[in-house]
Amino acid sequence: MDWPMEDATWTEHDFRNFEFQTRPTVVLRKSDSDLEVVRQVLRNKEDWEHWFDSVWIPSHATKTEADILRTQAPSVFSKEPSGLSVVLCSRAPPVFEGEDAPISYISISRDTWQRLTRAFHIHRSIIRSIARRAACVSSFYEEGRWSNAKIYFTARMSTYLPGDLALSVTYVPSTESTFAVLYGCNEQQKLEIEKRIRAAGDRARYPVLLLGLLAELERERLVSKADDLIDGFTLRSDHLENRQWNPSKDMSNEKTQEYLTLCLHSRSLVDHIKAVKRQMFKLMAEIDEFGCRAASYYKSEVHPGESKKARRFKQAGALTKKRLQDIVNEYDGKVDECDMIVGNTTLAMQTVWNEIARRDSDLNTRIAKENTAIALEAKREGTQMRAIALLTMIYLPFSSVAGVFSMGVFDWQAQDGSSVVTRYFWVFAVLAVGLTAITLSAWYFITLRHRGTPKKDTLELHSKIV
Repeated sequence: MDWPMEDATWTEHDFRNFEFQTRPTVVLRKSDSDLEVVRQVLRNKEDWEHWFDSVWIPSHATKTEADILRTQAPSVFSKEPSGLSVVLCSRAPPVFEGEDAPISYISISRDTWQRLTRAFHIHRSIIRSIARRAACVSSFYEEGRWSNAKIYFTARMSTYLPGDLALSVTYVPSTESTFAVLYGCNEQQKLEIEKRIRAAGDRARYPVLLLGLLAELERERLVSKADDLIDGFTLRSDHLENRQWNPSKDMSNEKTQEYLTLCLHSRSLVDHIKAVKRQMFKLMAEIDEFGCRAASYYKSEVHPGESKKARRFKQAGALTKKRLQDIVNEYDGKVDECDMIVGNTTLAMQTVWNEIARRDSDLNTRIAKENTAIALEAKREGTQMRAIALLTMIYLPFSSVAGVFSMGVFDWQAQDGSSVVTRYFWVFAVLAVGLTAITLSAWYFITLRHRGTPKKDTLELHSKIV
């Protein structure tokens, strides 16, 4: 059994699962003192070092303490920044034409990534989530002292459609810090994510809300794909309602292939939507569990019951679950529409096959009628030939005997010593044998010449039928 990665500590082997290339990376930060989200674009290692120093290293730290913080995990010298910190890793250029680069191609250097995993407390389970290439959601809870407690979430979009993303979120209850990294963002996705985080305001600090943001981006991909399929089917099927349909003309090989392609794509999309729905229900369960954990973390020691923070998280969780349920309901509608495409395509294909079967039946009926006519004609000719043959058998012996005796080769009144058969009888024998040979030869050659006639007659018959 392949056990989950519960250990959050990264190893050298873990870093080998990523490719590193420095590219412009967007960082969004909103601390308790910030009125709005602060956006920075970090282009190289120096920019990252400066950003780390400004956020993690206290102003009163000595040079030695600062050097320790740059190379090691946060310690007593560091200030755990509260608020929200989000890193949007940019997508690498395509490795193969027409195919997105893997989201494991990180847009920062290896050293910077090592420091980021320590600073953001990134859980190493993100490696498995990225490698799965399928939609997934998982969570891990690090128990222990209040100051050491951490909650980890990882999620991923499927590679079924272009623009897949992955997300890792870490929440530190003791400082109310939320650290998130989104992997594989293109420029449009960066703008969309930033817009949604800004619109969320203080609710963006709710860690599960970032998972809801990923669900929204996945919804846009799936709904857009479903709408494209439905529009394509509608454009191809409008003429079936507006004018008379002739399957033999309107369903050529190319059009049939188009309908089959739509049907297959719809079936694949339905399967993918169902897989995403299962992860949505899992995410709803994760929200409930997180709400219970938050209530235990922020339980007031002065006033019994849940604290203000826990109630705020509970309200945010309820709103997130409601929105996720709305997305699930929308998915159900898109599944029904895709099933409609499959059903209507199946009906159209069945109609075409029925039309082909009907035409084949009509053709077979016409062929049978022609064969019946040919058989009747052959029977009539056979009857006539049988009558002729019968008459020939009756008269031919008489004719042959009469012919032979009517010739002058026999002298029935010959005197004694004379031959009854004339000496020229051999002429009769030679001519009879020769004419017989000529007749048989002529019959053979005439029969051989007409052997190709049945094929020609068949083609003529087929042309008459069709």
